[in-house]
Formats: sequence, structure tokens, C-alpha cells
Amino acid sequence: MFHVPRIPALSPYNCFAMTEQAKRIPLDRRVCVVREDRIDLRPERGAIIGPAVGLLIGATIFLAIVLFAEDLSLTVLAVMLLAAVTVTPLSAMGFVYSFIGAAVVVEKSKQSVRFQQGVMGLGIGTYELVPFWKIKHIEVEDFSLGEVPPGRIRPPLDLRAWDIVLVKESGKRLPIGQVVSGNSNDLVDEGFDRALDAAEAIASMVGKPVVITAEVEQPMEETDVDAGLGVPPSD
Repeated sequence: MFHVPRIPALSPYNCFAMTEQAKRIPLDRRVCVVREDRIDLRPERGAIIGPAVGLLIGATIFLAIVLFAEDLSLTVLAVMLLAAVTVTPLSAMGFVYSFIGAAVVVEKSKQSVRFQQGVMGLGIGTYELVPFWKIKHIEVEDFSLGEVPPGRIRPPLDLRAWDIVLVKESGKRLPIGQVVSGNSNDLVDEGFDRALDAAEAIASMVGKPVVITAEVEQPMEETDVDAGLGVPPSD
């Protein structure tokens, strides 16, 4: 593995041609939905499960209050009502966010990239707006998953992760999305390709280069093989 800063020529992203039909590039807990004039980084489809369960729990509590109000003490009813009025609105906002919310929106017509609020803001309120002309490049870098504290058990899977970052002309770095994969040859290649596909799709739309600072595999040159470099010595 080695550190390679690379700036490829601007071109349409590898396997996702610009068509009217939306293309989906799966990321970590998000999906990059690419259309001809817009890119959305939004929750994956499975994100609806949690809010749906919360709504079901809230509805069940309300139903229990209605059916058993006369048999329950005032304290129990107060606790149940407090739980219901807390769980239900949060779950409803998360449910709506999973359908219409987006964390990052790239719009060609508005020439801007919008970083939006999360569940509490339904993915609608903008907290960072970056015009295309303020973007320096889109970067793919290694994403640290953190070290295992002493005495703690390491996770059963060895993972690699990459971060897609928007770098402004001012030097400010804004994370767009991450990709996580198992640290084996086939999975690493597939995961890195997904990160690169999403980065190139965004870079193509904003008209800026992609810079790769993540460690990538170094291809073995035929001349090195012929010279016996990188081959374990025989007994």
C-alpha cells in the first residue's frame, strides 16, 4: 500500500452514465442518487425501519391509554403519555426524512452544493451552501475507524473505509459521505470503486477535479516480475 495523490482528467464517472434515469451508488448508511441535473445523498431505504417501528410503538401506547385508562393509575398513565408524545413526533420526523430528506444535494441548475440538517430538521434546512465556484476539488481519502482501546476486544471483521470530502478554495473540508468495506482484496476494490464513482459523479457535475489521497494498491510492473522483485526467494 502507498500514498498516491492523483488528479484524473475530468470525465463522466466510470459506470454511471448521465441519463434521465436515476442511478444509485450505495454508501455507508446513505445512497448517492445521481440524475442528469441533480445528485442527492439521502438515507438508504432501510432507514425507514427504525422510524416505522417508533410510530408503531407510539400508536400502541396511545391505544393502550384509550383502552385501559380506567384500570391504570394516574402515574402510569402520565408515564405512558409522556413516552407516546416523545416517541411519536420523533419517529414521524424520521419517517418523513427517510422519504424526502437528503444530507447533501448537488444541483446543476442552482450551481451549488447544499449540506442539510438531519432528522430533527427533516433534511430540509440548509446549514452550509457552497457555490460551484468556491469548490477546489472533490477528494477521496482514507477514513479512520478509530483504534481499539487497550483491553478491548477487536471487532471480528477487518474493515477499510474511505471518506468523500468537498474541499473549498478556502481550505475548509466538508465530508459528503463514507464507504466501508471488508479489508480483503475483492471487497476493498469494490468499496473503493463505489467511493470513486460517487466522487467522480459529483466532480463531473460541479466541474472540478477528483483528488485521491487514499492508499491504493500498487500494481506490480512486468519488468519487476521479470527481475524477480517482490517475489519471495525460493529455498
